[in-house]
Amino acid sequence: MSPAKIRSDVIKLTVLSDKKPDYYFIQGYFLGLGLLPDIIMPSQWQSDLLGDINFTTDTELKYLESLMENYNSSMHKVSAEDFKMPTKCSLSKTDYRDSLKANMPLPNYCKGALQALKFIDKRSLNKHQKDLLTSLNEVLSAFSSEQAAVKKFADNQGLAQAYKKNYSYFVADVLYSVRFIEDPSWTDEDEAAFNEQFAEEFAGEHHNDDFAGKVLDDEVIDQLMEAILSDFTPSAFEPIAALLELFEGVITEQYIAQNQGHFWLIHETRPYMMLRAHRAQINALQGNIQYAIDEFEALWQLNPMDNQANRHWLMNCYVIKGQWQKLDAFLADFDSEELHATASRALSEFHKHGDSSKAKQYKKQLKQLNKHFIKILTGQEKLKSEEFHFYSPGSKEEVGIYLNSLGKQAWIATEGSLFWLRKK
Repeated sequence: MSPAKIRSDVIKLTVLSDKKPDYYFIQGYFLGLGLLPDIIMPSQWQSDLLGDINFTTDTELKYLESLMENYNSSMHKVSAEDFKMPTKCSLSKTDYRDSLKANMPLPNYCKGALQALKFIDKRSLNKHQKDLLTSLNEVLSAFSSEQAAVKKFADNQGLAQAYKKNYSYFVADVLYSVRFIEDPSWTDEDEAAFNEQFAEEFAGEHHNDDFAGKVLDDEVIDQLMEAILSDFTPSAFEPIAALLELFEGVITEQYIAQNQGHFWLIHETRPYMMLRAHRAQINALQGNIQYAIDEFEALWQLNPMDNQANRHWLMNCYVIKGQWQKLDAFLADFDSEELHATASRALSEFHKHGDSSKAKQYKKQLKQLNKHFIKILTGQEKLKSEEFHFYSPGSKEEVGIYLNSLGKQAWIATEGSLFWLRKK
């Protein structure tokens, strides 16, 4: 579904709702949801955002699908460190007040974000987290109305511009401190002791009911997951299988059929999804490419919005196995110009038609998307690290993420592609 179609449907949906938020309010609201430490179910945030909705036709019901597409796209952008406001939410360079009149994009966006952030229970935050959240709220509040901005900036146009320019840093601080903060009490000694206990309890094939009940406790799951997901060797297969066996006591075939398509939105299924993806990644790294493809395809069916970015691995696995028809069909359904997809399109075109005009266009797009991509893949630039958890579009870290999902292997598997990539 095209972005224009999604936007059109979302706007039509808001007309049917009680609260009638405008499109930019919704985009800000979704940003706020992306910063929450815990996932909020659609049934909860939809009523908060829209109120009651009076549907009269099946067509109107389908507007909800576009809303969820918009939501999932926004969540992916936050996870990918893309905190940019919509283009229309700009700040006048001559007089900031001109951008903050009633019902203009920028204040509506900020009001939406502020409303979503109210879901955060501040009692669960430490002082540092509270301070960062307060700072972000101050920035959003300052741009939520002309009156609020005047109170904050007076006649200082430069100060207003500086706050707007640094907005993304305030968002990033909250994201990392509130959503992804690590537990400072978990020491190396704790991890070693836990790993030893974990190995003992999962050794063999017997797992009693008492232990199963303990594993399904959230805190124990978090510890198990941390140990397993840090291991990219085949030794992780046994504990993955054992823990998946426990989860599958709840995640039955009937449960999957009922919830397929939005598994990642259900908090309880996230560990299950993460374990399956990790198993697929290890298999891919070990050369078991077809097994990995089958697993990634299954995960894509469970969550087509792909919050886990399994598509990055899947596309490269298709290339390595020479499954070009599958790759082309996947890319046709996946409407994105992100780096990974563009690289896959370039490889497919080069494989089929060599240095064609279309292949050259894809190469040009790769240079525009990330100036480091070609230089790093062809050895003209080096990466300082091999571990990348977050990236900004166009950064070296983005190329690192691509390489870590078998990106280099995909180009090596396509004869002549690296030479062509470097050729001017």
